[in-house]
Amino acid sequence: MAEKDGLNTIRTKVAATRRRLNLLAFGRAFWPLFVFVVLFLCMALAGAFDQLPSAIGAVLTLLFLLGGAIFLLRGMRRYSPPGDEAAAQLLDRQSPLRPVSSLTDRPAAPTRGSQALWVRHRDRLLQAARELKLPNLSSEWRQLDPLRLRYVLPAALIGFTVIAAGEGPGRLMRAFSPDYGALVGADDMTVEAWVIPPDHTGRAPVFLKPGLNDVRVPRGSEITLRTEAPSAPRLVLKGRHRTSVKFAATPDGAWEAKAILEEDARVSVHWWGERAAWRLLASPDDPPVVEFVSIPTYGRLDRTEFAWTAHDDYGVVKAELSIRLKEPHPAAPDEEDRVVIPLAAPSMQEIKDTTQIDLTRHRWAGLPVDVHLVVTDASGQEGVSETVPFVLPEKLFLDPIARVAQEVRVTVLREPRDYAAQTKNPLALRQDALNTEAANRLNNAPPDVQKAALMLDSVTLMGERYMPNQAYYLTFRVAEGMLESAGTKEEAEAVDPLLWSLALKAEYGSAADALRRLEAARRALEQALRDGASEEEIRRRMEAFRDAANEYLAAKMAEAIANGGDMPDENQDGMAMGGGQNLGGQDFEDMLNALQDLTDTGATEQARQLLSDITNMLQNLEFQRGQSGNGMAGMPGDSSEGEEPEDLPQEEQEMTDAMRRLSEILREQRQLNDDTLAQQRGEMPSGQQGQSGQESGEQSGQQQGGQQGQQPGEQAGQGGQGDGANPSEGDGTQGGNRPGGERPGTNSFAGTDKGGAPQSGGTLAERQARLGELVEQFARERGLGEGAGQEDALSGAIDPQALAEIRDALRGAEGNLARGNDGAATREQERATQGLSELNRNLAAMLDKMQRERTNQGQATNDPFGRQTGGLGNNGESVRVPEEAERQRAKDILEELRRRYNESDSEEEREYLRRLLDRF
Repeated sequence: MAEKDGLNTIRTKVAATRRRLNLLAFGRAFWPLFVFVVLFLCMALAGAFDQLPSAIGAVLTLLFLLGGAIFLLRGMRRYSPPGDEAAAQLLDRQSPLRPVSSLTDRPAAPTRGSQALWVRHRDRLLQAARELKLPNLSSEWRQLDPLRLRYVLPAALIGFTVIAAGEGPGRLMRAFSPDYGALVGADDMTVEAWVIPPDHTGRAPVFLKPGLNDVRVPRGSEITLRTEAPSAPRLVLKGRHRTSVKFAATPDGAWEAKAILEEDARVSVHWWGERAAWRLLASPDDPPVVEFVSIPTYGRLDRTEFAWTAHDDYGVVKAELSIRLKEPHPAAPDEEDRVVIPLAAPSMQEIKDTTQIDLTRHRWAGLPVDVHLVVTDASGQEGVSETVPFVLPEKLFLDPIARVAQEVRVTVLREPRDYAAQTKNPLALRQDALNTEAANRLNNAPPDVQKAALMLDSVTLMGERYMPNQAYYLTFRVAEGMLESAGTKEEAEAVDPLLWSLALKAEYGSAADALRRLEAARRALEQALRDGASEEEIRRRMEAFRDAANEYLAAKMAEAIANGGDMPDENQDGMAMGGGQNLGGQDFEDMLNALQDLTDTGATEQARQLLSDITNMLQNLEFQRGQSGNGMAGMPGDSSEGEEPEDLPQEEQEMTDAMRRLSEILREQRQLNDDTLAQQRGEMPSGQQGQSGQESGEQSGQQQGGQQGQQPGEQAGQGGQGDGANPSEGDGTQGGNRPGGERPGTNSFAGTDKGGAPQSGGTLAERQARLGELVEQFARERGLGEGAGQEDALSGAIDPQALAEIRDALRGAEGNLARGNDGAATREQERATQGLSELNRNLAAMLDKMQRERTNQGQATNDPFGRQTGGLGNNGESVRVPEEAERQRAKDILEELRRRYNESDSEEEREYLRRLLDRF
């Protein structure tokens, strides 16, 4: 047992010695590699490669890899692991008995006597082997590593690792994977990248700078990358899926790649390594949201009216009203019609609107339906509102011919089934054969189309005898022929416009055709303004609307005369409103001219509003016989509700007279404003000022004689009330309906009442002084002037402070005109004009209130142009014709921009001016 333990001890010592010898042999073979690797790691952890240029770092890494490979091969060749014999020899050196080797010996002649001697010898060897010590090989290591680098280098490596801390792995990664492309100049490669959002988003392009991450862009955006390199780089998009795109060559020798971003992705460019990288976040395009604010109801003129709101993150491009029958036809249970709702702009992020659409021509008019709103964004996503029940409005036709035309029309349109397929007739290919199947197409028509044809056949039976208007009879016969020859549902539905025109013609007369043309012209002009059409196209559509409006007025006038009306007097230039507002032919022409100016100067929003107001007035136009027996309702000289002007209460009469006089002053002041602007622009030579004043004075003097015999009440009823009852119209009219053919620049009020006759002739300053005197005279007469002794007859209606500010403005304008300072005079004139307009509006509001209290009328009535005349809300602000001075300023600006654009030599300035002109 002891022998066995001794042998185990020897084997253990031999193995340990062999390991030390093996380590020494490994060190001798791979010592250069060890030193080389530790030095490289220390440099990497110290950040030396991050401080060096990319090319030098790449060279050092390559040298390291190459040197490491050489030292590794050298070590592998030199490394020879020692065996047990070498370990045993090293241990035997410690004892002259050589115990390790001697234990392997055997006796040469094993005899009884030699056996005992061998046992004692073996015990001595075992005892000597137990006393052997493991060699430390220190001298060999000192010879191999005299500087003790085996301790210094690992300590330095640990120290640099501690110092680098969290940055250590990154530094090592960059050291082992340097920018090898720098060796071929790739480190100088510049990558330009930008993201173009989809057109419907309206977002500007996003330019990507180096190191920019987490950039949020709309989904579906297109990223474009452009660079210059000796060969084609590669674009890599890494999100949930990895996509690689190779750059394509461009004509200018560069490389370009494009990709669509559908998800969050990391975008990188690779060419001898990663040249650039960004992380982009794709924002999803949410579907639009729409809802009813108020459910559809019946509005004016049989229109369907409803308020609604919609919003989308990028913009709604289309809105529709979806209509489904509450009890659908069994042959088409899912049939749906969509009516387009006009939008104010091609794309709107938020919409709050009240829509009025005409659904009386719809095929389901008069039937219960379910309706909901559908809005669509530019990417094609739809948003749907809640569904509400509704009964589509139906136009009431009282004329029998119109009712028949409408019933036949809807019978055809409400048929959802198509024609049956025609069978082939091979016998028809023979000579002189008749294709009876093709000749009698009505047999293949759906039941309701056959029913409509039978209805037309019954109506036209001996129609030439019983129909008084042969045009109606011929129209019915044409419609019947169209149904009999139709081979498809679309061909049968071609009778729709024919029968609808016949129904309107029979029910409403010739004005219906003019109204349709007016509506078509309005829609065309509104679309051009909304879509930003060219200036020439807008001007062309504006002329079409002007012609359609004049044609409609002529048709309504002819219709009124045919129904027993009388032509208005020659001196009554158009139609006056019942509430005193006077809109004659000149006023209507002024409104059209204002609309023309707004379209020319690019004021699209104001133009669309004025266009809508003009159209509404024309559609509500009604001609009636006046109570005086001639003229029309609301003509000048007619009294309201059968009451003569002289029967008005004293307070109302005084307020009406005050409004009339202020309106005359305001009109004269506006003309003076225009003349001042003309002189400032050089369009009115100073030598002609006296002539202008002379004409003004002469005109006033001519009218004075015709007005001296009139009393204030008569003047209020005939001319003054029309100017003052609605101040907004007075504000916007430049020479509107003036009794007696009065021209702009005259002051008809000067020769009435207590105004006194103005002096004729004079410069602009003298005319301004006369207007100031008229205001002073008005204030003194009404107890509002400086030093006035009588009581204030209009207490609470006219603010004395406001009147004082008007007088100060007039004096300032007079002084500036006298000094030749036209610019300052214009500002003072504008201040006076605004003050006079405000006074007029206050007086009009108080007069309306007194009239309502006196007549106990709480509900509004409409004048021939559809505007309220006696009820609440009659402020006249629905239509404001821009003043001529405002329109002229816009025209001057536009002409100046065009002149500078044509004369400019700078391309940058021309581009800037072109963008400004595009806005017009």
